[in-house]
Amino acid sequence: MGSESPRHPGVSRRALAVGFLLTPLNVLFITGQTWLIEDFTGWHSLFTNTLTIIFVLALVNRSLRRRRPALAFSVGEMLTVYVLLAVSTGLVSVVWDMGGALAGIISYPFWFASSSNGWADLLWPCLPEWLTVRTHSVLEGFYVGDSSAYRWAIVKAWARPAFWWTTFVSALMWVCLCLNSIVRRRWADEEKLPFPMAMAPIQIADERFGLLRSKLFWAAVVVCLTLEAWNAAGAYIPSLPRIPLYYRFFQYVANRPPWDSIPFPVMTLSPWAFGLIYLIPLDMTFSLFFFDMLWNVEYVVSAWFGWNTQGLHHGFPYGQQQSAGGLLAIIAAFLWLDRRYFLQVIRRALSPRSALGDEHQEALSYRAALLGALAGAAYLWWFLSRAGMSRWVVPGFLVLYFAIALAISRLRAQVGPPSHSLAGMMPNSFLITTLGTRALGARTMGVLGLLDPYLGMQGNNPTPIQLEALKMAEGGRLERRRIAIAMALVVPLTVLCYFWVSIHYAYQLGMGTGKVNREVVMSARYVITDMDAAIRYPGDPNVPTSLAMGFGFAFALVLMHLKLRFTWWPLHPAAFPLCLNWISEEFMLPLFIVWVFKVLLLRYGGLRAHRTAVPLFLGLLVGTAVATVVHGGMFRIFGLRW
Repeated sequence: MGSESPRHPGVSRRALAVGFLLTPLNVLFITGQTWLIEDFTGWHSLFTNTLTIIFVLALVNRSLRRRRPALAFSVGEMLTVYVLLAVSTGLVSVVWDMGGALAGIISYPFWFASSSNGWADLLWPCLPEWLTVRTHSVLEGFYVGDSSAYRWAIVKAWARPAFWWTTFVSALMWVCLCLNSIVRRRWADEEKLPFPMAMAPIQIADERFGLLRSKLFWAAVVVCLTLEAWNAAGAYIPSLPRIPLYYRFFQYVANRPPWDSIPFPVMTLSPWAFGLIYLIPLDMTFSLFFFDMLWNVEYVVSAWFGWNTQGLHHGFPYGQQQSAGGLLAIIAAFLWLDRRYFLQVIRRALSPRSALGDEHQEALSYRAALLGALAGAAYLWWFLSRAGMSRWVVPGFLVLYFAIALAISRLRAQVGPPSHSLAGMMPNSFLITTLGTRALGARTMGVLGLLDPYLGMQGNNPTPIQLEALKMAEGGRLERRRIAIAMALVVPLTVLCYFWVSIHYAYQLGMGTGKVNREVVMSARYVITDMDAAIRYPGDPNVPTSLAMGFGFAFALVLMHLKLRFTWWPLHPAAFPLCLNWISEEFMLPLFIVWVFKVLLLRYGGLRAHRTAVPLFLGLLVGTAVATVVHGGMFRIFGLRW
C-alpha cells in the first residue's frame, strides 16, 4: 500500500498525544453510558465510538489536506488513535464483561453483608483485603450517593485495590500482546488470513481507497442517520410512526411450551447488522445462520419431549457446554497445525541460527516476546497465588485463559465473526464443570468470583485488536514496535481512569440507587450470589455437562476434518461454538439475507461486484455508529449533570 511520509510517521508523537489524551475522555464517555444508560457498544466485533472517531478524523484530515497539508494526519497516525481508543474501549465498555463491573464486585459483599446472609463469616475470609474495599463508612457514599469521591479517606481506601487491579490487567494484556507478536508472522504473512474487521478502519483512514468519495457510502450514511433521526423524533412527536429495527418476541413465546425454550427470542434488522455481516466470509455467514437455527431446534425439541427443564445454562442439550468443547477443539487444532512454526519460534529465541527469517519487522523479537510472556505469566501466577487461588489451579487457569485469548485472535483474523461472545466458555467454567467447587476450595472460588469481570463473554476483549493493529502496520502504515509499546501503555491508563470515573459517578449518584442503570448493581449481585452458593454448597464434578463438552469437542473436530477434506463442505467449524449467544441469534435473519445477497452478487457479478458493494455496507456501519454515539451517547449522557 505504499509507505508513509517521513514527515509524519505512523506512531508519531502527536498521534500518541492525541490517543493518550482522548483515552480518559473515552473512558468517561463509555463508563458514563454504562452507569447512566443501557450499553450501546462493546458487544460486537467493531465498536461504534472508535469507528465514529476515526470517521471524524478522516473528515477533518480531508479538509486539512486541502487547506493546511503540513498539518494533515497520515494514515498511520489516524490508525494509531483508533487502536489506542479501541483497546481502551474493550477494557471498560460492557458492565457484564472485561472489567465493567469490577468496582461493584470488589465492594458489594462488604456493603450488603448482614447477619442474615452471614457473608462476614462466609465470604470475607475468601476475599483478599488488598483487592477489595471493606470500610463501611467509605462505601456508604459509593452506594447511597450525594457525596464526594475527592476526600482523602475515600481516595486512600480505593487507591490500593485500584493499583493492584491495574497491575493485573496490564500483565494480562501484556502476555496477550507478546503471544500476538509471536503468531502475527504465521497468520498474517504465511497463511494470509483476511482480517475482515480491519477493513473498515483502514478504508476510512486511507484516502487511496476512495471511500469518502463514494456515493454508495454517503447514501448509506444518510439513510442510517435519517432512520435514527426519525425514530428519535418519535419520542417528542407521539403521532410519528416508529420504524422498528429491533424485535423482542418474549411475550409471544412466554408460557407457551415448547416455544418458550427458544434460547434468545430476539431479532434485529439494524443497518449495523447488515454492514457487519457483509465483512465476514460467505461460508461463515451461512454457518452462523445454520447453527443458530440448529440450536433453536435442539432446545425446542428437548422441551417438547421433556428433556430440558432447567433452561439454557444448565439443562439438556447443554448448549454452552457443547460450545465450550467446540472451542477447545478449535484451540487444539490450530496449536497442532501450527506446531512446527511454534517450534521454530522457540529455536529462534534460543539461537539466532534458525530456519525462521528476519524478525526485525516484528513488534517484539521472538526472544523478547517469549521472555515477556513468561515474565507476565510469572507475575500473574504470583498475583493469583497471593490472592488465594490454589497453586495447583493457577497454571491450568493461565494456560486455558491465554489459549482462549489466542483462539479469539485467530477466529477474528480468519473469519471475523460479528461477535466473539464466549459465555460459559472461559477457564472458570471449565474448572468448575470438570473439577467441581469442592475440589477447587472456597478461596479459589472467591478469587474466581473477583475475576468474573474478566471471565465473561469476551465480546469486547481487546486481544484480537492487538493482532489487528500489527496487521494494520503492513505497507509502512505503522511501526510495529512503537504501536506495541503504545498498546501496552494505554492499558494501565485505561484501568486507572475506569476506577476514577466509576468512583466519581458512584459517589455522586449512588450505585445502589435508582439514579443509575440497574445492570450496574445487578452484575455485581449475580457474581456475589453465585459465589455465595458455590462456597456455601460445594459440589462435585458435573458428569453430564462434562460429557457434553466431550461431545462438542468431538463434533467440532469432525466439522474441521470435513472442512479441510472437502472444499465443497459448507459449514465452518468456528461457527459452532460462536453462535449460541443473543448477539448471533438476533442477527439470524440478517445473516440469511446477506448470505443470499452475496451468493447472487458473486454468481452474477463476480468479485468485482462484491468489491463495488463494500462502500455501501461500510456506510451502514459508519452511519449507524455516528447515529448511536450522537443520540445514544452524547445527548443522553451529557444531558445529565456531570
